[in-house]
Amino acid sequence: MAKKRMFSLNVVDTDNFLEMPISARLLYYELGMRADDDGFVDNWKKILIFTGLKNDDLKILIAKDFIIPFETGVIVIKHWRMNNYLQIDRAKPTTHQLELKTLKLDENNVYKMDTNCIQEKSINDPQMPINTDVYKMDTSCIHSIDKNSIEENRLDKISIDKSSINNEQNSFQTLSKKELENQFNNEFDKMWEYYPNKKGKDDARKKYIFARKSGVSYEIIAQGLKNYINYIKAENIELKFIKHGSTWFSRKCWNDDYKISNTSNKKVDKQMEILKGVHDGSIKIN
Repeated sequence: MAKKRMFSLNVVDTDNFLEMPISARLLYYELGMRADDDGFVDNWKKILIFTGLKNDDLKILIAKDFIIPFETGVIVIKHWRMNNYLQIDRAKPTTHQLELKTLKLDENNVYKMDTNCIQEKSINDPQMPINTDVYKMDTSCIHSIDKNSIEENRLDKISIDKSSINNEQNSFQTLSKKELENQFNNEFDKMWEYYPNKKGKDDARKKYIFARKSGVSYEIIAQGLKNYINYIKAENIELKFIKHGSTWFSRKCWNDDYKISNTSNKKVDKQMEILKGVHDGSIKIN
């Protein structure tokens, strides 16, 4: 994959782009730097975590038509071909070929959803990166998706909708005991990938499954973990002082209030200033 990325002024110097909050613009640059050679990003949750940017910034990028989301959780930068051009012999094809097949390029080299393979629909389900009105892919056109397996990728979800939790509980009633156990195990495995001090995995798994069976939603636990990870990064906490995974889950630490000091906020502000400099040209990246 190429190590250098470009951004076209025809995209980032437009009123549509500049009227967005600076945090949304910075997220666009971060996604652009880390996208594959076809403009796809499959680790945007990780990017949000280590930059301290918010899910709302991603919502803005999608609402403003700079990002196209897919039901699989992958996103693509819509103006990728305007920003970047790679010779065929130097480009590494994306691994997200199924999603790529649902796109086409218009006369301006901008990605568009292929209307032969989509249906317009209001999205209000947990599979999508956000809740907004966007094009939902007709999965019968390309491949089947196990809807019970996708919620595990929702570490980024910020707002907790009580109605969605009630819907989750109702959906559990349609699952067998084995299917429910498999879903909880899959959720935990995905969450465990993010936990920084991986000690006591078996005990942590038991406590997680017990909490889920007791009615605690995946979103609440995931949000608590995200808050803890942000706290660790902001306060620069050493590994030896990070709670073992078994401790964090057994003590229900997703309910804790992780306050970040003013000193840490200044560090984040400094990072934002650096990224702002990249945008306005005062800081050059080789």
